[in-house]
Amino acid sequence: MKPKQYLIEQIFSFFALVRVQNILLLSIAFFLTSKYFFAPQDSFWQLLTDYKFLSLLLATSISIASGYIINSFYNIKKDMINRPGQTMIEQQLSQKNKLYLYFTFNILAVIIASFISWRAAIFFAVYIFLIWFYSHKIQKTAFINNLWMTFLSIFPFFAIFLYFKTINGFILWHAGFLFLILLVKNMLKDFINMKGDIVEKKQTLPIIYGEQKTKFIILIISLLAFVPVYRLLQYDDIGGMRYYFYFSMLLYAIGFILFYIKSSSITYFYLLVKWLIAIGVFAVMFIHL
Repeated sequence: MKPKQYLIEQIFSFFALVRVQNILLLSIAFFLTSKYFFAPQDSFWQLLTDYKFLSLLLATSISIASGYIINSFYNIKKDMINRPGQTMIEQQLSQKNKLYLYFTFNILAVIIASFISWRAAIFFAVYIFLIWFYSHKIQKTAFINNLWMTFLSIFPFFAIFLYFKTINGFILWHAGFLFLILLVKNMLKDFINMKGDIVEKKQTLPIIYGEQKTKFIILIISLLAFVPVYRLLQYDDIGGMRYYFYFSMLLYAIGFILFYIKSSSITYFYLLVKWLIAIGVFAVMFIHL
């Protein structure tokens, strides 16, 4: 293989491995959340030129990238069954090189966080450990794995709380809504990944309790998600974002009913939830309109 071709394959493998599109979306969410929820008085330029804020964003992105790497390292057999195409691309990077990248990214994230403060460095060191503990141990435990993964998904946003030292009811209700919707997404993924989980002897709700009982649990969580939505709609300054909640919860309800009636629609419902989360990232821009 020519060196140039080999390099290109390694680059594509790296981008696939760290889910660059997910990290980009999370970075946008991180930035927009900071601007519209925590620092509405600051301009975009003020945030972009705040080196501590940018360090926070960069440390978060690198930590999440390292999480994807270690998760791929542990789940290679399962991933070859559930998503063979993408996994084949990721395997252009050897397991050895994955570990090199993993440790390099972790060290880099903590160093960057230390530019903010020693507390930030400890925060990200803890976050990195929690990600590793999930990949190494927790992901094999039914429902706890869903809760843990969901918690890890919103954990970086606690860094925003600490940085801006701002928190209120509106933010907490929004965080509660996001947590519940992400929890549903992670549980739906268990349905999609059942074949690989069975081979790896992993304990997930669909495997232990079956589809119908798991659907009922998802129904309860879905109904709970309407509680923070109701509370959020009581705030006058929610602005144009209220239309996002009207639209998204209507589509969510329709998607869930179809999924509950017909299990074969699981992939469509899962993609719908992912898209609603992604749209919600940009919907925050209408919060004060």
